[in-house]
Amino acid sequence: MASVILYTILFSLVTVISILLTGSRSFISGSNLTPMAVVKMVFDWHFLLGAGFAFMARLLFIMVNNSLLKIPHLANSSTTITMFITSIAMVFVIIANYYFLGEKINVTQGVGALVILIGIFMITA
Repeated sequence: MASVILYTILFSLVTVISILLTGSRSFISGSNLTPMAVVKMVFDWHFLLGAGFAFMARLLFIMVNNSLLKIPHLANSSTTITMFITSIAMVFVIIANYYFLGEKINVTQGVGALVILIGIFMITA
């Protein structure tokens, strides 16, 4: 179970970094996404580094899933549980966006984050 927790923390961290790199207003601003602008964006270091972190997140998803397969009572639904466990990253994305991108957290987002946390607790308990 320790490996599941470790991989979940790492998954959350790399997911947050990936989204912060590609979610910055300075990176995504521009009212006209022409084909040339999209090509320029794809070769920007923010996008490339963010894509690398997104790839690492996918690998960590597999590692969480593999760790759950080794726990007999969770093995039969490991991918579903992995999806629920790794959805905790979205709570951290909301928090990181608030602190690093200056986005506002409204009541709906706060309630949604709480529902995610309660759901993860119920699934894994």
